[in-house]
Amino acid sequence: MTDPRYMRPGYDFAIGKLVEELGELQAALGKTLRWGPESYNPELPAPDQETNAAWVRREIEDVRGAICNYLSEDARRATPTPHKERSE
Repeated sequence: MTDPRYMRPGYDFAIGKLVEELGELQAALGKTLRWGPESYNPELPAPDQETNAAWVRREIEDVRGAICNYLSEDARRATPTPHKERSE
């Protein structure tokens, strides 16, 4: 979870934070597929070690928080940007 001291208001920040958290979840899922859900990073100090399955769950919660933040910022926008059709 992000320390509130490092959160900023704004739509661009919310999008950036969501992309960052999705990347962290992707990394956790990749390690889980490669090494297994019960594996852990042996290079971390013992108190910081967690299974890959626990890491994935933690990252999912971070993504949920980032989605909520994004939706909150999106709702605050005065004029949402309309979807523009692509011209071919």
